[in-house]
Amino acid sequence: MYNKKSSTLKRILSLLQDRKKTIAFLFILITLSQIASIAVPFVSKIIIDSLTEFIKNGGTLPLSTLAYCSAGILILTLISSALLSSYNFNLFQMVTKLEDKVRNQTLGKYLQLHSLFHHGVSSGQIIGRIDRGGTSVYIIVYEIIGQNFIPPIIIFIGAFAALLYSNIWIALAIVIPFPIYILATRNIANKIYLIEQKANDAFENISKEMYDVAGNVQTVKKFSQEEKETQDNRNSLLNARKIQYTAERLWSHIENIQAIISTTGRVAVLALSAWFVLQGTATIGQFVLYVTLQNMAYQPLSSLGSLFTRMRRNMTRVERLFAVLDEPLRVTDTPNAFNLPPLQKQIEFKDVSFSYRGDKEWALKDINVIIPAHTTCALVGRSGSGKTTFINLLLRSHDPQRGNILIDGFDISKVTKVSLREQIAVVPQEVDLFSRTVVQNIAYGRGNISKEKIENAAKTALAHDFILKLEQGYDTIVGERGVKLSGGERQRIGIARAVLRDPKILILDEATSHLDTESEQIITRATDALVKDRTSLIIAHRLSTVINADKILVFGGGKIEAMGTHVELLHSSSTYLRLYSLQFADENVEDNNEE
Repeated sequence: MYNKKSSTLKRILSLLQDRKKTIAFLFILITLSQIASIAVPFVSKIIIDSLTEFIKNGGTLPLSTLAYCSAGILILTLISSALLSSYNFNLFQMVTKLEDKVRNQTLGKYLQLHSLFHHGVSSGQIIGRIDRGGTSVYIIVYEIIGQNFIPPIIIFIGAFAALLYSNIWIALAIVIPFPIYILATRNIANKIYLIEQKANDAFENISKEMYDVAGNVQTVKKFSQEEKETQDNRNSLLNARKIQYTAERLWSHIENIQAIISTTGRVAVLALSAWFVLQGTATIGQFVLYVTLQNMAYQPLSSLGSLFTRMRRNMTRVERLFAVLDEPLRVTDTPNAFNLPPLQKQIEFKDVSFSYRGDKEWALKDINVIIPAHTTCALVGRSGSGKTTFINLLLRSHDPQRGNILIDGFDISKVTKVSLREQIAVVPQEVDLFSRTVVQNIAYGRGNISKEKIENAAKTALAHDFILKLEQGYDTIVGERGVKLSGGERQRIGIARAVLRDPKILILDEATSHLDTESEQIITRATDALVKDRTSLIIAHRLSTVINADKILVFGGGKIEAMGTHVELLHSSSTYLRLYSLQFADENVEDNNEE
């Protein structure tokens, strides 16, 4: 366990490699500050010995000595305080930049990770890892190491060196308890580390569940589950705290051991110092000096309990953050990747097979199809037949285990992902909107673009009129996932976004099946304007919407069972005929019910 924590700590500190000059400057500041602090007891010793000598033997009151020493203490204290303030500010500035760097790197890595990773984890869980992990990096470097470890250690080394020079027996009495403490608490600390990992797992699951419930709050209300969800959360918190309290009870044992060793050491120093005074080998000033330096030296030991508690708690959180950073990227640009030229001729899937698990359980197998440019190709089939996987491979969300996907003869695995995706726009069945303004949502991914172009795109998508009726028009914030808009309005924002992108390839997940008749007609008109003169792939949920497609691909069991036009497939594909008959039978029933 110690090795793992040690490697994690080394990794945290390695993030500061580009700050070597700042670290050296900080070390000089804190060292000088602590030297000034250590010097104060030595000046105090001079005052005490002078007064003791005056009281014992009489004579002239050592006013000059008192004045100089008092001024010296004041100056040393001011110097120490000024240096410490500068150290604290520069340390804070450096560590906050480190915290921001780690958060940003982890978020960037999360966004670059493959789709399977995103499907396998909760976004709330990951955001919780980034938030807690970033905060823990700050706590470890700033509070634990920068504030509660390095300054006391410098004090300890300085005090020990001074005592070693003044009286070797006092120095030994101070240093002996430290190895005893480490040996006595090592096994308990290992147990605490394992328990703390379980506690962090429990709290991560709570964050995931809270995010999930918050994201589905309307469903909770519809089913009157407010009290149950609140109670479930309360029970989860209680269980997580039980695990955490087990670790805290073990820490109370360490604190007791610490108190016994620390007190024994203090008593030993006091006894030895007093004995040296009684033997006449030390003055009262030296006695006070020994006791003061002992208090300085024991400061690290007195804070070790809380220090290690916080260290192991935050270390496990940082390990989880690093786990995201260490997740391998499965889809990357090759070293010699080039920009994909604009589509002119065709898209080709050539002997393509793909498995999500990397085994022989193929989600798609032996796919061979050519889609000419400027044509509309529809993808039909039952759920799980491979339609979405086909689209995801074209987007290069995954790379196939076998075969190649070519655009105008260029293998998309050899081109940059950015140049590929710049030619593609996707309008999903459920349009994903950010809790930002309408303008920002339409212009997403387009950088700086004029308001006029945004409005023209909205007009093409038949969204302009309803946008103007919103509270602040194009500057209206649409809420989380576009909650302030209706389903049809969200679809039109998605279409406007695709229009503005002006893609060579359009991927459209037909999304009118769950809309009312009026919204469906509006979306259909907007979609027709978007599809015109583009290479379009439509995932069809209702065959009536793709009857006029140039080519229809019928998927089944991870294969393309048949392809052709609507009329051709009615005669050549039993699967297509069955789907067509079932859907039109359902539509006739619906029409009769409406009548």
